[in-house]
Amino acid sequence: MQISQIQFPQTADYLSLRQALSVLKQLLGARPAWVVGGTLRDLVIGRALQDVDLVVDQPAIALAQTLANQLNASLVVLDAARDIGRVVLHDGNYLDLAHLRAADLAGDLADRDFTINAMAAPLFEQAQLGQMIDPHAGLADIQSATVRMVQANALANDPLRMLRAVRIAAQLGWQLDPATDQAIRAHAETITQVAVERVRVELLAILATRWSASWLRYLDRANLLPSIIPEIRPMYHHTQPNIHFLDVWEHSLETITAGEWLLAQLEHDQQPAPPAPPALADDWHPPAFFQQPATLRMLPNLSLQLQWAAQVVAQIQQPIGNTASHRALWKMAILLHDCAKPATRVDKPDGSVSFHEHQTVGAEIARGVYQRLRFSNQEIEYMGKVIAGHMRPGQLYSQPETSAKAAYRFFRDLKESAVDTLLHALADHMATRGPLLQEHHWAYQAAWTDAMLGFHWDAEAQQKRAPLVDGHTLMQELGLPAGPQIGALLEAIREAQAAGEVTDRESALALARRLHA
Repeated sequence: MQISQIQFPQTADYLSLRQALSVLKQLLGARPAWVVGGTLRDLVIGRALQDVDLVVDQPAIALAQTLANQLNASLVVLDAARDIGRVVLHDGNYLDLAHLRAADLAGDLADRDFTINAMAAPLFEQAQLGQMIDPHAGLADIQSATVRMVQANALANDPLRMLRAVRIAAQLGWQLDPATDQAIRAHAETITQVAVERVRVELLAILATRWSASWLRYLDRANLLPSIIPEIRPMYHHTQPNIHFLDVWEHSLETITAGEWLLAQLEHDQQPAPPAPPALADDWHPPAFFQQPATLRMLPNLSLQLQWAAQVVAQIQQPIGNTASHRALWKMAILLHDCAKPATRVDKPDGSVSFHEHQTVGAEIARGVYQRLRFSNQEIEYMGKVIAGHMRPGQLYSQPETSAKAAYRFFRDLKESAVDTLLHALADHMATRGPLLQEHHWAYQAAWTDAMLGFHWDAEAQQKRAPLVDGHTLMQELGLPAGPQIGALLEAIREAQAAGEVTDRESALALARRLHA
């Protein structure tokens, strides 16, 4: 690939970045600055930018502060020791400024992680860029869609780069070159030396990608994932009843595979699978196995169509807590949804097996993992509810009829995790039966799921559940003081209203009086 010069797009989306770069060049005067790293890579491949990475031959944080003052923007100190600062613009775009990490630009680029990030272009007036500097053949690796280390010790110098290599490959649909793959496998256990916050960010970025299940299998077989989450090891080779076609661990990966297919169905995403991650020679189920649900090998025309698909997609695009990707958190919950099966297994005399309360015990084990990885309390609560509640949909739809009261209790108890728990149940069912899944069972559960979503989102149904009385009214009518009893009465009224047992203010008050008597 021959590219002598590349420029920032002249569209309105990049106006703030171009303006900021112009101001920066004015501040620099004759001092040099270079656009580097992932910014150049993304400009070459036409990927959308939100930020610009730059290196300067002067104190970077001080320069970033001056630039932020000029732009009336915000400064974030990313790394005081290495002199890296971030200027956050009003529209959310940002510039990262770093001091040269070596004596000169050549040394700086040689110290970078991957060849595709070891390119530079000088910054000129009006955000113009000069000729590309590509000493490590990054452009050639872009052309071959390959993630390759700059130097043999690149991953050993910063073990987080192992996850970063996988994240870049997963995001772009690229491949790892063989030497980089082998280096990851050789240094996998050193990931424990990295701050858990940095590990969590990269892991979630991998989970946010379309085919993350196959890359999770790669991380698993490379010994990276069990080094980060040793709690998955007891699931390895742990057999399950005949209703399952995979062991506990591979079922967890297959459930993520099915979940990714479900979301693609709802989002009308038909893009073909990229090259599969590298496999070991003895992989019984290599990463490629987890690029497509096993069910589709027998039922290639299977689909999922929900009346409430648009609402599901809108919800999965909304962040939870501090995490940028809702779907990544959902898949993180799926990863550990059966983690307590080995601990709760009971082999019965008749040959059957039970995993009683594995969802409750599993939620506690998973919470320990999430706390160790420094997720926020809101994120931990969400994922814990998905795991703790993942058996409830099956218990409900296995009944002859799901009452309005039961549906109300489901959404009341699981709150913001309820819809995602319904999706998990669909993915879990597909991953359980695999090639043995029966289309009429799938159609029934999909229709039941749609009905539950309708109970939750249908405007007419919501209007029928609008509050009939409030706490102040109950205190006045029943002569009660404020306290837990009022909350309990209001909840009893809401539940009866969902079941159609009370429909107006008078019947709601009558129920409250009976319960209080």
